[in-house]
Amino acid sequence: MMIPALATLHLAQQDGRLQARTELTLPPVGKHLEGLNGEAVLARLSLIYRQCSEAQRWAAISLIEEARDVRPNAVTVAARDQALALEWVTEHSWQLWRIAHEVLPTCPKRLQLLTRWRQTLAEHRDALCAMRHVPGSAVSPVALTSLRSWIAEWEALVWTPLQQALDLRSWDRLFVTPSAIQQALESGPASRVACTNPGLMARLSALWHELWLAVDAVSKPGSLTGPEGIVAPVIPGQVAAARGTLQHRCQWQEDRVTDYQITIPSSGTLTAIAASLDGVAVPESDEWRQALGVWILSHAPCMEVAIVDVTESEYA
Repeated sequence: MMIPALATLHLAQQDGRLQARTELTLPPVGKHLEGLNGEAVLARLSLIYRQCSEAQRWAAISLIEEARDVRPNAVTVAARDQALALEWVTEHSWQLWRIAHEVLPTCPKRLQLLTRWRQTLAEHRDALCAMRHVPGSAVSPVALTSLRSWIAEWEALVWTPLQQALDLRSWDRLFVTPSAIQQALESGPASRVACTNPGLMARLSALWHELWLAVDAVSKPGSLTGPEGIVAPVIPGQVAAARGTLQHRCQWQEDRVTDYQITIPSSGTLTAIAASLDGVAVPESDEWRQALGVWILSHAPCMEVAIVDVTESEYA
C-alpha cells in the first residue's frame, strides 16, 4: 500500500514572533514505476494521482515520446492542451469554492452551484478523447459548450461575497509572501500573474483570473500552452499544472524505467509558506489562526496542510 502524501506546518511562538517549518511526506512514486514500460507508467500514474492527473500524464507522455523519438501530432497537442485547461478550471474553481465555504455562512444555493458545476465538468471530461495520451496518437480536440455563461453565478454566490467578507475581516495583509521567496520557490497562479508580495486577496484574485482564462482556453484548444499561450509550451517532462510547474525526470534502459523522479509544485509552495511565516510578528488579530488556514488554502496546495502548535514542546 502506498504511503499517502502528508504535509504539516509546525508553528511556534517565541518572544512575540512566529517560528515555522514544514514537514512533507510524499509517496515513493518513482519506486513504483521502476521496471515499467511507457504504457504501464501512464496507467500507474492514472491510479496514483487524482489531482492534476492530466498534467501528470502529459509530463509522462512527453518523456515517453522523447525517448522513442516520436514527435507529437499538432492536433493531439491541442487536445492535451484542452484537457489541461479543463483541469485548471476544475482545480481553481474547487479551491475558490472551498475557501468561500470556510469563510462564508452556509448557503444552499452555493452548494447547488457546486453540484451542478461538477456535473457539467464531468460531462466535459467524458467528452474528451481517451486516446490523447497514447504515444504518437492523432487525436483532435472536441467541441465543448463554453462555461463562460456560469460566471454571473460564480460572482454572485462565491466571488463577491468572499471579497466582501474578507474585506470586513481585514485579513488581507496579515500574511504576505516576500517576492524574493515567491520567485525562488513558487510557480503557481500568483507567480504566473506576476503578483508582488502577495497577500490573501492577491492570491485569490490570481485564482479567479486564471479560472476564467482557463474557461476560455477550454473552448480554444491550444491557447493555454501554445506558442502564444497563457503559459509556456510543454517541454519533455515539464508541464504548467494548475498549481504550478510540474517536473518529471526519467532514465530508461531500452523501454523500461530505471529511475523516475517527480517534483510537484506544492513542494516549493509549502517551503515558501514556512519561509514567509518564520520570524514574523504574531498578528494582533484574534482571528489570525483562522486567517492563516485560509491564506494557506489560497496557495492551492495539492494536499491538506495540518497546522500543529509546537510552542510548548520546543520552548518549554
